[in-house]
Amino acid sequence: MNELRGPDGKSLKPQLEMIRGSESVPPIAKLPPGYVLRQVDLEDRHSYSQTFATAFDDPSPFGDLMKHALPEGFFVVEHFSTGTVVAASTAAIYEKSQHPDGHSLQWVVAHSDHRGTGAGQATIAAATQVLADQAPRYSYLSTDDFRIPAISIYLKLGWEPLLYEESQFDRWKRVFGILKMTFNENDWPTTPA
Repeated sequence: MNELRGPDGKSLKPQLEMIRGSESVPPIAKLPPGYVLRQVDLEDRHSYSQTFATAFDDPSPFGDLMKHALPEGFFVVEHFSTGTVVAASTAAIYEKSQHPDGHSLQWVVAHSDHRGTGAGQATIAAATQVLADQAPRYSYLSTDDFRIPAISIYLKLGWEPLLYEESQFDRWKRVFGILKMTFNENDWPTTPA
């Protein structure tokens, strides 16, 4: 297994984790003109992979996500004038020892040229709603410490830091400091629901 590293080259393994229950999700903000939120289509593979490459060094997970996505759970935002997928998030099933039900938010991505449009947040909110509707008890996500804009969105949508091991406390405290939010470790769960 490859070790995850941030932009500064420091190891970030294991990733931070968040969970949420089936509580209602805040409404999806309206996208600016020229953008549309929709379900993924097989024809999106190339465009998705190009957008993915602007955010991650990993190979595109498109095929794997298509296999693991919940029904109606793979969302993209298309930029009409270019016909390009500029953001995506997937509600999927990926079982882990800590999360045997496997309901999870996977591979949130936004094209670097379209950040700030709300496209990423729209896909996250839509996929989170699918998870809230379908997850039996809770769902989870894994993220890197340096993905501060995404973590900010997750928190707004009701995701909670999962403090499942001691190293998570200091890392989350640092993230909350960057977000200029108060961190109280007693406010967050230490085990999945």
